Amino acid sequence: MTRWRAVAGGFALAACSEALVFAATGRVTLVGGLAGSALAGYLAGDEPAEGAWHGLLTAMAWGIVLIPGLVVLSVVTDAPLPFPIEFLLPLLDTAGEATTAILLSASLPNVAAGALGSLARRRDDRSDRSNGQPQPRPTDGEPDDA
Repeated sequence: MTRWRAVAGGFALAACSEALVFAATGRVTLVGGLAGSALAGYLAGDEPAEGAWHGLLTAMAWGIVLIPGLVVLSVVTDAPLPFPIEFLLPLLDTAGEATTAILLSASLPNVAAGALGSLARRRDDRSDRSNGQPQPRPTDGEPDDA
């Protein structure tokens, strides 16, 4: 079941961190989306599959905002492509290769980040139990926002 609050939290982190990076450097990266996907995976629960799913949803939601923004930036200012895509494109020969590289670089790392976020949550939950800390209520009964 999708936990939309986790996706919203990841989206908010991606937007804030990318805004800070852009304000400081004038460049756009895909690192904010990775951080947002990891947070979404952490918030979604301790199962890596759930974290991967929520990481992918966060990446797609952030991409819906980021891609039109990049198009506007490239038309209005002569902004370079986001990191790491600017370094990948010279290595590719065809439009199909470029499309595949862009789609994979914008989705697979976010899936992995979401899964890693869930694994971090699992580790944190285990360390809380070993320290005798009171346990938070399980998120399995969380109502679905859908």
